[in-house]
Amino acid sequence: MVKKPQLLNVRIGNNVEIGANSCVDRGSWRDTVIGDHSKIDNLVQIAHNVVIGRSCIICGQVGIAGSATIGDYVTLGGRVAVRDHVSVASKVRLAANSCVTKDISEPGDYAGFPAVPAREWRRQVANQRRISKQGGS
Repeated sequence: MVKKPQLLNVRIGNNVEIGANSCVDRGSWRDTVIGDHSKIDNLVQIAHNVVIGRSCIICGQVGIAGSATIGDYVTLGGRVAVRDHVSVASKVRLAANSCVTKDISEPGDYAGFPAVPAREWRRQVANQRRISKQGGS
């Protein structure tokens, strides 16, 4: 196994806050970028080649895998995971514990594993509860 060197840079915009024990990896084929006015909580992992847009809020224990792209005004709730090489559109809000496994191209609220529109996720949870109650009767 050959380790690919991470020789590029991390570019941090103006008025960015990065919390304690967070890690931002430098890029291997493009710079890792954090846009202006973004806020990153404690214990966040931002991998190589990630681009985060302007005015994003990233809560604690979030992991963003390599080469992901996050649009402007995105909020990632606590413990959200973003898979490598996916894009998240601007003005997306992800509920805590969600996992982005494919591109999100429309603004809105998303939740679940895999992340789906929040309205659909709420239906899924209601159906699961209804089915589990029927099984226990």
